[in-house]
Amino acid sequence: MKRIIPLYLLIAALGVTFLSGACASKPKKNDPDFLGNYPVQSLGVLHLNIVRRYSNDLLPRDVSFIFEPSTNTVKFHHKMMGDNIWISLKKNERALLREAIERYLTAFSDKTLTSEGAKKRGAFGKADILMTWGLFGGAHEAYPTLRFDYQFITPQRPYFILANATTQAENGANCPAIRIAISPAQCQDVLKVLDENALLQLVQELKAEYEKYDAFDSNTAAVKNIESAPEGSDTPVKQENVVFDEF
Repeated sequence: MKRIIPLYLLIAALGVTFLSGACASKPKKNDPDFLGNYPVQSLGVLHLNIVRRYSNDLLPRDVSFIFEPSTNTVKFHHKMMGDNIWISLKKNERALLREAIERYLTAFSDKTLTSEGAKKRGAFGKADILMTWGLFGGAHEAYPTLRFDYQFITPQRPYFILANATTQAENGANCPAIRIAISPAQCQDVLKVLDENALLQLVQELKAEYEKYDAFDSNTAAVKNIESAPEGSDTPVKQENVVFDEF
């Protein structure tokens, strides 16, 4: 026998489905990662270097940082071999990176960094992160482990290193293996960019502006400007031109 569904039950079911979909599309007010529906904010550009595996040549790269209040995510970008590479750091991952940098700076100050210790992968820890990359925006995404290492670029200059191994994405593409070299002075700059109190203060300033004007200009152009900038030079940096604290 064919079952007949009463009209009022059908209408009720459709109503629940519609309301559920509408609720799902809105940001969760209780989501700890939601700091406000504000535009992406630029956190500035640091002039860092990359170093290829089995090499001590520093290649200059501009590393751009942005902050997404809607997801409480800091992302940083650099170019390599034509790809736009973005690494996302949630709050916990930022904490791990800050802790790793602090440990590196302490070891640098205490002169306890050694060539033997530099062989250990993840000498100062690691974090699983989201990486997106592609010629035009984030065409691919993977979840590699970002290691916090160090490397002696010269016998007296151990750099803090952000590195990862290639990891396969769901579409079969392999993510780039990066190695970003950061000097002690540059580490201080990274710590400033990742300062949680400064990020929260930025959100409060955005909130005040929103309440004042009740409108924002879109900041999506910031990402386009970052990705359209030149990649950087493949001419190695001369160590005598690099400011580096005595080790």
